[in-house]
Amino acid sequence: MDTIHLGAAPGTTWTLSPHDAEDHLRARFPGLQTWNERAPASGKEYVTFQVDLGGESRRGSYFERGHLILDDGDADLWAETAAWFLALLPPDARTVAMIDSNPDSVRTVPPGADTAQVREILQSLFDIE
Repeated sequence: MDTIHLGAAPGTTWTLSPHDAEDHLRARFPGLQTWNERAPASGKEYVTFQVDLGGESRRGSYFERGHLILDDGDADLWAETAAWFLALLPPDARTVAMIDSNPDSVRTVPPGADTAQVREILQSLFDIE
């Protein structure tokens, strides 16, 4: 298990606000718990959420302008949610992925990637740990 980061590629931003992300997450995950927060160092707003996946409570966060964090999981657990979330972005949104345990390895996620493609990209990050 690790923390997965999906972010706007360097030089780009995502237009999805934390409030809009929260609305989409609530529609997808009934019973979702959320907390709206502000990062002390950057002042950026973000939403933290908690959802039941794989029989356990999992957490994630979405930061304004382009950073989704999915905690305590692997490619199989989070791939469907990640692909769904990325589909909320404009069709040309550029995305990169990494995991906490290997921050030097970054993968590009192509616009419009489906669940299988996202799973493969994320799995490649876990495979090189």
